[in-house]
Amino acid sequence: MGRPPSGTDLKLKAAGRRLLQEKGITGLSVREACRLAGVNTGMFHYYFGSKEEFLKTILKEMYAGFMLKLRTETAVAGGSREKLKSTLVAVGRFAREIRKAAPMLLADLAHGKKEAFLFVSGNFTEHVKYLSALAKECRPRSAVKGHSIPYIVGALIPVMVFPVIMGGIMERNGVKGLGGIKMEDLLEEFLSEEGINARAEIALRGIGL
Repeated sequence: MGRPPSGTDLKLKAAGRRLLQEKGITGLSVREACRLAGVNTGMFHYYFGSKEEFLKTILKEMYAGFMLKLRTETAVAGGSREKLKSTLVAVGRFAREIRKAAPMLLADLAHGKKEAFLFVSGNFTEHVKYLSALAKECRPRSAVKGHSIPYIVGALIPVMVFPVIMGGIMERNGVKGLGGIKMEDLLEEFLSEEGINARAEIALRGIGL
């Protein structure tokens, strides 16, 4: 039997994205998603079966949207350095979008959970391939031209991702400040467009571009 064209699944996914961004994976409840979407839990299970499948669906769609934006914005950038910077900025923005969900995924990966590894390796690696191709174009002009592409990509991505993820972790745990700086000021620096663009420039200069 086909699923009714009621838009119920779209409402649930919209509610799920909102909760994921506000509360992270552990804070997202099926009951709350249903309440926000205005549907009953029976319809939730009809469309998604479980919270795990629901989360996978949402994260896959968020990642697909990220990759679409990445390709679109990179296509209109200038030379290879500008394209690489545009890609790094897109990575930083995506990290900002999933900052409350990412720590749980990383924890599962760190604890060797095979399901998490298979999900991430099967769905969250396209941007790495994209970055790698651009890094290969830029490598001859960089200060790290003697290093491998994985080495270069490994130097670039953490600059964009780590401050955002750490900001999300501190935000979720109610940290009030760090080093004498208020948390709201730190988050502004970590998460703002200006902050993300500045880190992309820092990352590129760090490899001599």
